[in-house]
Amino acid sequence: MSGVAFLLLAVVVAAVGSLIVWIRHRKPTHFMSSVDDFQREMDALSTPPVPSTPPRPVRGVQDAEKRRLGGR
Repeated sequence: MSGVAFLLLAVVVAAVGSLIVWIRHRKPTHFMSSVDDFQREMDALSTPPVPSTPPRPVRGVQDAEKRRLGGR
């Protein structure tokens, strides 16, 4: 294989690889993509939802607290 053919093959392989990387990492262009981006940013900035029920105390801690206060 001559030097020119090897160089041409290297350029073709680099061009195909670059094309594949560009296609995989391009920004989405459908009409809802900007709305999706905005919603994702708003979700990231919002506060986490408040749970509807308070967390239950751990049984062992509750019993130890009663004993400490003198109750049964």
